[in-house]
Amino acid sequence: MATQREVIGLVASECNSFAEQFFAANCHRFSDLEGPDVAKTEQKAEWFDVFKRFEAEAELTMQNALFLWGLVQAKTFQEEFVEEATQCAVLDDFLSLTDYPAFVKRMYREIQQKREQDAKLAEDKPRLRKRQDSLRPDTPMGNLETQQKLSELDQRLAALEAERNSLLVERRKLVGREVHATTSQTLKHQIELQRYKEDVGLD
Repeated sequence: MATQREVIGLVASECNSFAEQFFAANCHRFSDLEGPDVAKTEQKAEWFDVFKRFEAEAELTMQNALFLWGLVQAKTFQEEFVEEATQCAVLDDFLSLTDYPAFVKRMYREIQQKREQDAKLAEDKPRLRKRQDSLRPDTPMGNLETQQKLSELDQRLAALEAERNSLLVERRKLVGREVHATTSQTLKHQIELQRYKEDVGLD
């Protein structure tokens, strides 16, 4: 059975994998982005639209990942999960992306990496490497056969969830009921609150 820290790592890995794929798939829309600071760069409406789509899909990704492990019930989280997330901070980067300035900064980083890769490819002309398609990390298990079967199930579920998330975002937009980042924001708040309690000695 996976420890709480391993579960947090797996949730974070899945969320970060989603973020990497989203940024890679959408960085072409930000080709005019000249810097990572929102306050210093002229913004385009399209960029904010992409951010809102990211926010919605990230919310559903977070919900799915937490649901997979039975960690969330009505926007409350297991206390042990929040305490462990407070200590290891592996979800912090992903959760920060629900703020527009952090999103733009991350997108700028993606654009810079792509430019560097393109320059290197033009220079070296190596074979193109395919990005890892794994949507969900493997869950460590004692039995290799069980781990492999679980991995196959997880990859199928992750692919279905990714498609479902995209369809849900589109559907909700059409019916005027956008997805809001309540789970991500609530988790972020609970982690910050736990850190505050630890800092002031209330825990």
